[in-house]
Amino acid sequence: MQAHEIDYHIYGEEMQYVEIELDPQEVVVAEAGSFMMMENGIKMQTIFGDGSQQSDGIFGKL
Repeated sequence: MQAHEIDYHIYGEEMQYVEIELDPQEVVVAEAGSFMMMENGIKMQTIFGDGSQQSDGIFGKL
């Protein structure tokens, strides 16, 4: 997984949230429980960790 700049905009003052514009094949890693909504065509996948060591399995995450 490579990291690079993404397009985002922060909204609000007291209760802030961020809107992220993803290009094709781009991914974002977010804190558990912080996801608010998504548009059609966006796929959500829940994984342990940040996804960088997918072959470790569940016991490798503990």
